[in-house]
Amino acid sequence: MLAAVVAVLAMAVASCGKGPVPGPRAAGPARYPTSFFTCTPGGQVTARCRYVWVPQDWAHPHGAQMPLLVAVMPATVTSHPTTALFYLAGWGGSAVTGDQMTWAVQSFGRLNPTMDLVFVAQRGTPLSWPQTCPGLDATGPGLRAAVRHCLASASRSPRHDTTAAAARDLDQVRKVLGYNKINLYGGSYGVSMGLAYLQRYGAHVRSAVFYSGSLLNVPLWQLTPVHAQQAFDQLAARCAAAPACARFYHPAADLATVVNRLRAHPARVTITGPSGRPETVTITLTAFLNAVIDGYLSSPDTAVLLPGDLHAFARGQWAKVINERGLASAIPTGPTQLQQITIRCGDAWAAMNPARIAQQARVSLFTPMMAATAAWQQQLCALWPHDPGVSGVVRSNVPVVFVNGTADPVDPPANVAAAPRTMPHALLVTIPGGSHDVAPTGCLATQATAFIQAGKPANRAAWVACARTLAHQYPAFPPAP
Repeated sequence: MLAAVVAVLAMAVASCGKGPVPGPRAAGPARYPTSFFTCTPGGQVTARCRYVWVPQDWAHPHGAQMPLLVAVMPATVTSHPTTALFYLAGWGGSAVTGDQMTWAVQSFGRLNPTMDLVFVAQRGTPLSWPQTCPGLDATGPGLRAAVRHCLASASRSPRHDTTAAAARDLDQVRKVLGYNKINLYGGSYGVSMGLAYLQRYGAHVRSAVFYSGSLLNVPLWQLTPVHAQQAFDQLAARCAAAPACARFYHPAADLATVVNRLRAHPARVTITGPSGRPETVTITLTAFLNAVIDGYLSSPDTAVLLPGDLHAFARGQWAKVINERGLASAIPTGPTQLQQITIRCGDAWAAMNPARIAQQARVSLFTPMMAATAAWQQQLCALWPHDPGVSGVVRSNVPVVFVNGTADPVDPPANVAAAPRTMPHALLVTIPGGSHDVAPTGCLATQATAFIQAGKPANRAAWVACARTLAHQYPAFPPAP
């Protein structure tokens, strides 16, 4: 997560890229076999891979097709498993990566003897015909020109890369692999993907475990200023209660100082770039606040570093923090993934009303960041072609477990509180002090495994007991230098 700090701080570094990648038809279908072959994603795990072809536009199912990469970790004991666990990746990512597959095998290894573990590279993400363009983070006339150039150079229309289309793709994969019912695991955006599938194909879902996500009709980014402030306030309270932190740091005061300075003037900082040479970057208020959320508050391991780093930022020591943490190599140089833009413009959870965000200014220091993002997104979506995304409530009797941390700056428990109204077998598990990177390790992995194996409504008492133990397992604040 520390890499994300520079990734959003160094907004002045120009994007680069050569436009959309060629489509699969350019290379010929032989490159995309529909029979299984041995693969080793990232050189970490060995799996069976194949490509599943789906329509580029589901409104025309017999029209142009595109390939999705699918990886399967076959059941190790049962030769013909009747169900599987489908792992759904987070925002903009592909599930078919060495890191994610290794983590899934470690977390859900006790399911693998009797269940296949299935990973699908979602359309428009790496390994399933991704498309990218530079310049889409611009504003004003520059954005209009970037969009025009991007769409003209795209090898296929990005308008169809929606969450709704990806849910239909997922069901096509289920059919091709021969499962009647499947189990779902998703975290963050993977929850949106899982809920979209459950909404349309609930009859084929046996159970679902969703971590750090929100319901489809909750505008989570529009609510982020308030939720990020709540997460920061919890961190500040923890610092005040810890002598090693409270003696040296005052995160609330330091955050206010940095916000006020950046609101007046962006900071120009010279750091040691990835090449080892000095490089100047501009740190804007929007970039800084985004870094606080994504680079610090989203993970317990990095949240404890924030008081000390805020103290340094308030004293102008930007380069010191970036260089000492070895973050220069994380400066972004890549273009924007087009699938993310289409989803931003189509899904109800991604909607942002600038006026409503501005109303949160009195209660949150994070409002300027989201207000600027909302204005950019509003301009971009007015130019961007996009099919309808996902929206509305999910009505289902499928057993589901939602796990959310109270210190999650984006997807706190409030964002799933309404789930039991339309999903009577949904269990809401709240992790006190948990941030966005809540993952099924330890007792959470044990409970998730038992729940998926049973395929029945969750044991509330066991989950609650697990959540209570996790409240005391967060890393301590590091000692002051």
